[in-house]
Amino acid sequence: MVHRGLYNKKGEDDMKKSAKRIFAGAMAAAMMLSLTACGGGSSTETTAAETTAAATTAAAGTETAAPAGDQEKVVKIAYTSDPGSLGTFDEGSSSGRWTVLAYTYENLIYMGGDGEYYGILAKNWAKNEAESTPTNVVWDIELYDYIKDTAGNNITADDVVFSFNECLENGKGNQHTALTGSLVSIEKTGDYTVKLVCNSEAAGEVENMLTQVMIVSEKAYKDSGDCMRTMPVATGPYKVESWVTGSSLTLVKNEDYWQKEDLRVECQEQNVDKIEYYFVTESSQIAIGLETGIYDVATSLNYSNASRFMEGGESAANFNVEEARDNYIQQMWVNRSTESPLNDLKIAQAVLYAIDQQGLINVVMEGHGEPVYCYGSDLNIGFQEKWKTEDYYNYNPEKAKELLKEAGVADGSLKLTILCDTDEVRVKTAQIIQAYLKEVGIDSEVTSFEQALWNTYQTDPTKFDLNISYNSAYGYITRIWNQLNSTRYAEHNMAMVRDDKLDNLLMTAAASQDDADIDAAKQYMVEEAYHYGLFHKDNYYITNKNKITGAKYSIRSNFLPGASTYVWN
Repeated sequence: MVHRGLYNKKGEDDMKKSAKRIFAGAMAAAMMLSLTACGGGSSTETTAAETTAAATTAAAGTETAAPAGDQEKVVKIAYTSDPGSLGTFDEGSSSGRWTVLAYTYENLIYMGGDGEYYGILAKNWAKNEAESTPTNVVWDIELYDYIKDTAGNNITADDVVFSFNECLENGKGNQHTALTGSLVSIEKTGDYTVKLVCNSEAAGEVENMLTQVMIVSEKAYKDSGDCMRTMPVATGPYKVESWVTGSSLTLVKNEDYWQKEDLRVECQEQNVDKIEYYFVTESSQIAIGLETGIYDVATSLNYSNASRFMEGGESAANFNVEEARDNYIQQMWVNRSTESPLNDLKIAQAVLYAIDQQGLINVVMEGHGEPVYCYGSDLNIGFQEKWKTEDYYNYNPEKAKELLKEAGVADGSLKLTILCDTDEVRVKTAQIIQAYLKEVGIDSEVTSFEQALWNTYQTDPTKFDLNISYNSAYGYITRIWNQLNSTRYAEHNMAMVRDDKLDNLLMTAAASQDDADIDAAKQYMVEEAYHYGLFHKDNYYITNKNKITGAKYSIRSNFLPGASTYVWN
């Protein structure tokens, strides 16, 4: 499931000197950010911090966490990202949503931690070879005939057709549901069978769609009045009990869960009665919460705070720690539209040459992470080792200044907006990038928003020049490149442009999976400076051994509370 990240020591001494200089500038930027954080981002972060501080005060004097004696079978998880919305089809993507909603909504199939696909709502699914062509790919899907949601609605083929069409209808405006871009049609062929048709033979295309489109009852969805944004009615093994935006969310076991126990896979297991998520952006507060028994699980601590729970640390006796490279990459979208000065390719390229990947890792991750070499990762199928030795806008501030001069940009005359959510790593990344840009004569401001607003703004070319984001690094590399395929969007891709040449390169590579085709698409997107991969984090998965006897994680590296085992199991 995990790949250990190694600290790259190349140029370590020079990097340390650079990191110290950049870090000093970033601290000044951080002071300004606290004054300019926008919208719900500021209030969300304050609420979470206040909640944690209050809980910490209440727990003062607790020797260690001792949940083994708790009568209630509950697990408490510290997480950095609020879902932003509990809706299904029109809210964009966030790690907070994926973590929480995976237990409330269900998909047709599921990719397990072993990389294999398992049926969830789908009893059987297969490509119809007789009816398929390279541009008209047909899949036949059969549902279990006894699926019910938490309101008692029976889920049929009609609901699957509705869910896919609703996802397709709403998905053109955001990055998450653009996954339905290759869908031509889906039709009912029986009470519990459907036929799905796509216009692409792209590797993993249909499986990706089946694992990510959430299925709901059409009746329940329409009855909710708000697209289930505040209270899901779905088929999952857990259901929402309460949600305080920016603070906490509680799931409770669905006592009437539809699937038979002997047919359940890991994401359907119910080894705990209640799951409590607490949204806290600061690593130091999460660490205190672990030590005082407020939280049982944390997966987002930086090295300094995580080391307290490792062998030899002051709190090691009560915790298990697994260290692994994150399955997500930290990344940056470049707004190449006419709304941004980065529409000028030389300016966009100058920005990328101004950023030191290893310096980011040294400062933001305290040296615990790995650079990436493209839009994607060496974890992806289709990644090419030669990319690791190519010039991927390797740190070159002099080259950056030269390009700015060629573009006619005078020192201090250019000001950019750097967008991010409220995640601690991405806020720090934005601040360090701000300092790097200052070094080459580019002024910038960092604007940080809570998840729902960030998801909206990151598709609006008037709201940013650079967007600090993240993406999962599993499966085919051509799958994650879909976010640059503008045919999947109503107006533009995630670089805020339409590029017919890139679209054709991406679709060719996805269909052929030929090394030359994949490389051609990669080289073009790099040359055009649409996107910049930053780094993999080293993650520290910390669990309280007094309660959790066996922790399990998804292919996305998310903790699986229902599948993990506890002292009461």
